[in-house]
Formats: sequence, structure tokens, C-alpha cells
Amino acid sequence: MATPPLSTHHRSPPPWPPPKNVTNRRINIRCGVLAPPAGQVLEAAAAAPSPLDSKNPPNRVPSSDVNLRIQRLCQAGDLTEAVSLLGSDGVDVRGYCAVIQLCGEERSLEAGRRAHAVVRASGVGTGGIGSVLGKRLVLMYLKCGDLGSARSVFDEMPPRVADVRVWTSLMSAYAKAGDFQEGVLLFEQMLCCGVAPDAHAVSCVLKCIASLGSIVDGEVVHGLLEKLGLGAECAVANALIALYSRCGQMEDAMQVFDSMHPRDAISWNSIISGCLSNGWHGRAVDLFSRMWSDGLEISSVTLLSVLPACAELCIGLFGKVVHGYSMKAGILWELESVESVIDDALGSKLVFMYVKCGDMGSARRVFDAMSSRGNVHVWNLIMGGYAKAGEFEESLSLFEQMHDLGITPDEHAISCFLKCITSLSRVRDGLVAHGYLVKLGFGAQCAVCNALISFYAKSNMIDDAFMVFNGMPHQDIISWNSIISGCASNGLNNEAIELFARMRIEGQELDSATLLSVLPACSLSCYQFVGRVIHGYSVKTGLIGETSQANALLDMYSNCSDWHSTNQIFRSMGQKNVVSWTTMITSYTRAGLFDKVAGLLQEMVLDSIRPDVFAVTSALHAFAGGESLKQGKSVHGYAVRNGMDKHLPIANALMEMYVRCGNMEEARLIFYRVTDKDIISWNTLIGGYSRYNLANESFSLFRDMLLQFRPNAVTMTCILPAAASISSLERGREIHAYALRRGYLEDSYTSNALVDMYVKCGALLAAQVLFERLTKKNLISWTIMIAGYGMHGRGRDAIALFEQMRGSGVEPDAASFSAILYACCHSGLKAEGWKFFNTMRNEHKIEPKLKHYACIVDLLSHTGNLKEAFEFIESMPIEPDSSIWVSLLHGCRIHRDVKLAEKVADRVFELEPENTGYYVLLANIYAEAGRWEAVKKLKNKIGGRGLRENTGCSWIEVRGKVHIFVPNNQNHPQGNRIAEFLDDIARRMQEEGHDPKKNYALMGANDAVHKEALCGHSSKLAIAFGVLNLVEGRPIRVTKNSSVCSHCHEAAKFISKTCNREIILRDSNRFHHFEGGRCSCRGYC
Repeated sequence: MATPPLSTHHRSPPPWPPPKNVTNRRINIRCGVLAPPAGQVLEAAAAAPSPLDSKNPPNRVPSSDVNLRIQRLCQAGDLTEAVSLLGSDGVDVRGYCAVIQLCGEERSLEAGRRAHAVVRASGVGTGGIGSVLGKRLVLMYLKCGDLGSARSVFDEMPPRVADVRVWTSLMSAYAKAGDFQEGVLLFEQMLCCGVAPDAHAVSCVLKCIASLGSIVDGEVVHGLLEKLGLGAECAVANALIALYSRCGQMEDAMQVFDSMHPRDAISWNSIISGCLSNGWHGRAVDLFSRMWSDGLEISSVTLLSVLPACAELCIGLFGKVVHGYSMKAGILWELESVESVIDDALGSKLVFMYVKCGDMGSARRVFDAMSSRGNVHVWNLIMGGYAKAGEFEESLSLFEQMHDLGITPDEHAISCFLKCITSLSRVRDGLVAHGYLVKLGFGAQCAVCNALISFYAKSNMIDDAFMVFNGMPHQDIISWNSIISGCASNGLNNEAIELFARMRIEGQELDSATLLSVLPACSLSCYQFVGRVIHGYSVKTGLIGETSQANALLDMYSNCSDWHSTNQIFRSMGQKNVVSWTTMITSYTRAGLFDKVAGLLQEMVLDSIRPDVFAVTSALHAFAGGESLKQGKSVHGYAVRNGMDKHLPIANALMEMYVRCGNMEEARLIFYRVTDKDIISWNTLIGGYSRYNLANESFSLFRDMLLQFRPNAVTMTCILPAAASISSLERGREIHAYALRRGYLEDSYTSNALVDMYVKCGALLAAQVLFERLTKKNLISWTIMIAGYGMHGRGRDAIALFEQMRGSGVEPDAASFSAILYACCHSGLKAEGWKFFNTMRNEHKIEPKLKHYACIVDLLSHTGNLKEAFEFIESMPIEPDSSIWVSLLHGCRIHRDVKLAEKVADRVFELEPENTGYYVLLANIYAEAGRWEAVKKLKNKIGGRGLRENTGCSWIEVRGKVHIFVPNNQNHPQGNRIAEFLDDIARRMQEEGHDPKKNYALMGANDAVHKEALCGHSSKLAIAFGVLNLVEGRPIRVTKNSSVCSHCHEAAKFISKTCNREIILRDSNRFHHFEGGRCSCRGYC
């Protein structure tokens, strides 16, 4: 009922508590309710019989008879007859009081008003007895719910006539009506009128003050109670506990509670409830334990407070103990029910407790045993619990049950339903649900619209998300956060930032979730300025103190490559969690600061933060990038000790680390220990085998994968290098066809890998065609093709393509310049090579690395500028490695500069004393110069160190089978045919005046040995096999794992001319295209 307006004669309340010896001006106010109207006073007095008259005037029923009859009717509950007798003569105050009291008990407002009208008309109460009627009238109206009439009667009563019960009842009525301020004002007036409050009045006013949250007034009343001596009353103390708890003053509430003697059940329940509402969950559980151990009565009210405390503390075991007690004590069961069914209120709290503690089994058992599940709140709890546990199907099943039972879902149930559909990626169901929600009238509910925005955003239907957002009558902060986050997750970073700006312009308040939603957009687009603005806002508002906010800023600055700001934020964080450390590890990995990751892990452990799966995975990626096998093994040991090595992400990261560090055997062991391999596991090991030229292992694993998994585009980029490494054109074409059927050619990485495969298999024309068909050529595409032209000795074409790349707006990087310098080197284009080297340094400001210096040294050495090359090496700003000096040593062999070769060889042997290939190279130089004594000394030196010459090999693919040849191979099935063919070739070469150089590595002077060795070179054996087994017109493709020797080179030229065959020979440096007795290298081997 609405609170009636205050009487017009109300004045502002006097000081509280009232000053002493002040006369209340309400004393002289007449009670117009009980007295007749002023004009009828004299008439009533004249008509009234004199006390001296006879007690029983003629023609009148004795008053005692009618009053007795009214009282008997009231006792019998016959209100209608009793009210009808009120108009009879002789009814006095006893009759009126009896009828008015019965009206209150029967809650009959109409009868009460009739009785009040009769009282007003009869003039009863002029002798002072009207005060009793006034009290009865006030109480009657209060019981009937007519607060306005009760207050009107109360205001017309003499102030001192109303006792404390009437004041308290009226205050209580105002409190129930929600008008707590009027209740407090009545208490002030009561004190001013000199009416002493009792415990009930004080309890009532304290409840009003608690509802108003006025702690100052509460403290004043508390002081007054101490003066009045009411502080020890149990009811008053309980009200004080409720007051202080409601106002957040739990210390004062505990002080009142501790000073109470004795305490009743309400005291315990009040303090436990107060602790719960103020977040003192541990204290609430402790108090409950004390209450239990003291043997006090525990009611359902107590359990309603302690169960949520157990939920917040996630102490499910204690909650189960409370659950068991409630069952044993019979509190849990409904008393009215014959069956064992759980009370709804307690059942809801138990479900909440179990859900919060993650015990969905117990939560479901309680839920199923509840008497009435018509309350949608408990459905929301159990559905939300299943959704949080990832059991989205079960949550949807419960939603269907709720629908079948006819329970109308609220917006929270609908939101949970949509979240489950979103998590299960059921787009069709989500669309159906949207229409169903509109039909139910939930289409405009804010919480439902927010869930729909999230659903459409996560389903990659961002336009529909915008439609829902723009159609909302009112967007709250969750709506804005959802749409901003959706834009960022769908790659619409500009739109996300624009929405954020619009949100600020419209005056919408920002919270931490808003900043967490927009910061990823700043990271991905490198909008560092916007990110810095958000950073400043978070500092200004204090949100930077939240760990999640600082973590997002760490990630943003890391993505924008601002390592200084990243480190500054990390070091200034007051509280770091495992996400903070993981973000920093990832930041160091992105920056290439792999060596700092180990120190960061040590700091993390010292900070008592235990690395989780993500931290360990990030650290392994860092050690893989830095090829730090020792640190990687240390992390591997940590993962094994903590049982984390079985986690698939960690197993995949371990495989990658071992692959990058060259330990393929350990990577293989981890792969076969993993039971639930995913596509990443297969791709990692296949790519590892390809990386280290273990093509057979790579192809074998790829065949196994086809039986269990469907390869993706990444698999194509992993297996194609294996075909390229052994120049297996047939395998490469098979993979090309598979990728074409699966539609993987749209992937730029796959198409680039295919171009690279054709280049390295010697099919340069196919590589050109595929390159030209690329719709989107990136820097990698151009670089691969430029390097391909260089490998095949087409330096001019490489230069033309490089200039075309620059003309298309693609800026070259260090790898691109390495490719073009390599092409110039193998085509002898000295001037052009110097030009590109200077352009790289001066125009593009790219600092040359060792590979660039190696290309220049190789270029100068092949063109005969040995002295210039030596001086160039001496002037290099970085220390040259063995590859630099070996390039010059090769040049010394080509141009027969033995003296410089000896000088250069000393530098090479210092850097790599165990590499036999370099000793062989120097021995070849000595042999070709005829210095056999030097050859002998070098041979003894190698033998004394226990070094062995690495055996070269060559292979050729014929009809899908790879045939491998090593020097002096006598066991090949076609060995005799091959020997006869080569003998014939040697004879014809000699007849035509082609005399191969017989002076080569570590051989003696015996001509018979020379002839045998010349016929036993693996490249010639493979070429001969190809001539004998491949149909005419088909190119002969041979691959060699080392540099081709001069004899094999001359023999290949002669065979190509004599047999009219195209021979494509790939050695460790480049391709040699032999056709018509000429080679594409033109002597620049």
C-alpha cells in the first residue's frame, strides 16, 4: 500500500533526543475523533441525563444487556450482527472496543469503517475514555492495511494518551510500507511526547535506520539505548547487529554480538548473515562452527546464510557436512510433504554452493530432489553451472526440460542458452533461437541482446551483431563491450576503435572490460597512439592496478614492438600472475631475446609463480627460436616432473624445440609417445624431417598421416621441401595435384612452397608458370623466383625480376638482396653484384650479414679477383666464418693460386679443423698444380687425425623409384651396362681430344687407379643410368650431395652432345643444364 500523505499540521521534528523539561505543545489538542462536533456539545450536554436521575429511565434497554450481547456476538465471531447492534441505545465503550477489535482480527476494513462512523456519530469518549477507542481504532486500521486512516486517527489523539504499543505499531507499519524515514520521524515525536520507548520500539526504529543506511542516526540511537538501559535487551542487540551489518560496520556488529549475554538464535543468524553480506565469508563459517559446537539450535535461516559462504570460499567439503547435518536434523525436507523432497529455498542454496565448488554431480542430485522446480532461478543456477564446466549439451538439455515443464525462461536463462549455442558453434540453432526469443517478447531485453551480439560475433556474422546492437532501445556497457570485442575478434580493428571513440563521445562510462576489449584491436593494427591513450586513461582511473588490465597493456606494447614500454609496465606491476609472466616470455620471444627467457623463468619461480601449460609452451617456443637445447631440456624436465608433458600443446612445443635444435630422434620419441596427436603434431615432425633433408622419413610419415588425418595447407608447406631437397619432381607433382584437389593453392604459403619445389627440382619453366599465375605475390614469392633464376645460372633474368618486384611496390629485405647477390655470383656479374650490395647498404639501410659478404667474396673469387676478395675479407666489419674463407679457397683452385690457397687454408683449418672436405679441396689444388709431395703430407695429416673423407653420392628418379649411386658402386643390377657405357664414353672423349683432368683429391700417380676412379664418380654413374633407362626426349635429372668435380662436369657436357640428351644436374651449389655440349654455368661453378 502506498504511504499516505502526511497531515498538514505536521511540523519539522524537534531535536532528538528531546531536551529535558520542555512541554509538548500537542498536549492541549483535542481528539476530534472521539468528541462530537463543536456545535453539538451543548445539545449533547443538555440531553444527557443527570447523574442524579434514575439509573433505568423509562423506555430504554439497559446498557449492560446490549453491551453483553455485543461482546457475546464478538466472541462468537458474528461481526455483521455485532456491528448492527452498535446503533442501539446503551452501547458504551466496551461494546465499541469489542467490535473494533474483532474488525481488526477479521481484517474487515469495511466493517471497521462503519464502526468508526458509529463511534464518531455517537459522541462516545467525551469523558476521557475515548483514548482506549483511539488505540483500538489505530490498531484496527493497521491490521486492515489502511495506514492513512490509522495515521489520521493517531494524529487526532492526545499525544500522551497513545501508549508505546501504538507508536511502535505505527512505526512498524511505515517500515513495512517502505517509508523508513517516516518511521524514524515517529520515533523522534514519541520521544518528544515523553513516551518512553521499549525494546520493540527501539528494534523497530533501528530497522528503519538500517534500511536507510544512516549509520550516524544509528549511533545516536545506540547511545540513547545505553542511557535508557535497553542495550542489554536481546531484541535490541539483534537490531543493532542488523544495523551495523547493513551499514558495513562489521567490527561494531561483532562488538555488539560479543557483548551479548545471552544470545538467541536470531543473534547468531543476524551476525552470520551480516558476515556473509559484507564478504566476511570465513568469519561466517567460523561463527557457524561455534554455534554448532555450542549445541545451539540451527534453523533453515542459519543454513541460508552459511551455505553461500561455503560457496564463496569454495569449501565444498564443509558444505557437504552442512548438507548432511540438514538432512539428519530434518531441516532440509519440507514438513508438509509426505515424500522426501528438498525445501526450495535450501535446495537453491545447496545447488548454488555445489555449482560454485564445481561439484556438478551433487548439484544435480539436489536439483532433482527439489519439491518444486518452478523457480526459474534454480534452473539458471544449474544450467549456468553446466555451461561453466563446458558441458554445454547438458545445459541445453535442461533448457529443453524447463520448456517442456511450461516454465517461462527469464533473460538470464535465455542468455545462458545462447552462450551454450555459441560455444557449440550451432549457428542454425542460434538463428532459430533468435526468432523464438522475439516471439516470446525477449527481443528487446538488454541481457538477451548482449548474448545475441556475442553469438553473432563468435559465429563470424558481425553484420547481424551490428543489427542487434543498433536495434537495442538501450545499450548498456556490456552491449558496447560485446560489439567492440566482436569487431576485434573478427579482424575489424578500425571499427572496434571507432566504436570505442563513439562510446566515449556519447558519455558512456568505461570499465576494465571495455579496455580489455579494445586493446587487442590496438595491438593487431599497431595503433600504438590509441593504445597509449587507453594506457593513460587506465592510469587516471586506477584501472592499471588490475592485473588483467596491465597484462593487456603488456600484450599491446609487445605486439607494437615497443619493448621498452613492455618491460617498464612489467617491472612496475604490483602483483603479477602467471599470465603476466607468460606475456613477458612471449614478448621476449617476439623480440628475438631468447637468451633472456631462461632468466625470466628463474625470476618467475622465485616469485612463487608456478608456470602453467601456456607459460611452459611459450618458454619452449623461445628456446626453439634460440636453438637453446640445454634450456629446452631443462623445461622438458620440469614438464615431466609436474606431469605436464602429456598435455598436447606442451608435447607439440617440445617436438618443435627438439626439431629446431636438431635432435630429431628425441622429437620422434615424443611424437610416438603422444596418444592424441593432432594436425600440429604431424606437421611438426614432417617439417622437421624435411628441414634436415630426411626426405624418406618425411614421405613415410606423410603416408602414415594420410591413413589417420586429412592434411591441411600447412602440411603441404612441410612436405614439399622434402621433395625439393632430393629433387623428386614426381613426388612434388603428386603433392601439387593433391593440394589442387583440396583447394590449398589459395594459401600463399602453399603456392610459394610449390614454386620453390619446382625451382629446386630443376623444372624452372613450371615454376615460372606457377609464379605468373599467383594472384597475390608477396615478398617471399618474388625472393623464391629470383633465387631460382640464380640457381639455374640465369642472372640477367634474376636482375630483371628484382627490378620488376621493386617497380610493383614490394620493398626488398635482407633475404631478397641475398638472393640477387647469389644470382650475380653464379652468373659472373661483378659490376651488378657490387651495385646491389651498395644499394642494400646505402638506399635501403640494410646492414649486410655474413651471407651477403659471402656472396661478394664468392663473386670476386669466381671472376678471378682473388686479391680484391682477400682484402675485402680483411676489411669486413664482422668476423668472417669458415664459409667466407672457403669461397675464396674455391676461387684459388679455379684460378690456380696455390700460394694464396695455402694462406687461406690455414684460416679455414683454424675455424673448422675437423671438416675433411676442406682438406680434400686443398689436396685438389695441390694435385692440379702437380705438387704430389704436398698431397702426401696432407694425406698423412688427415690419417693421423683419424679423419675420413666424406663419401659423395648421386641419385636419379626413374619411374617413381630413386636410384642412389656412390663412387665405385659395383653392386647395382645394371652395373655392367653402366660400366660399358662409360668405357665407351671415355674412349670417344679420348679420341676426340677431350682429356679429363686426372689430378684430383688424394689420389696417387698410378694411371690404373686414375682410370678406375674416373669411371667410378657417382654423378657419371647416375647420368649413365638415366641415359640407358629414360626414353629419348625426356630430361635426365640427377642430384648430387656435393659439388660436381671437373671431370664429371666435362663428361656430362660430352654425353649431352654425343647422346643428344638434356641433362639437369643439381649439386650442392647450383644447377647445371647440359645441352649440346654446353653448360648453363659457363664455368662459374
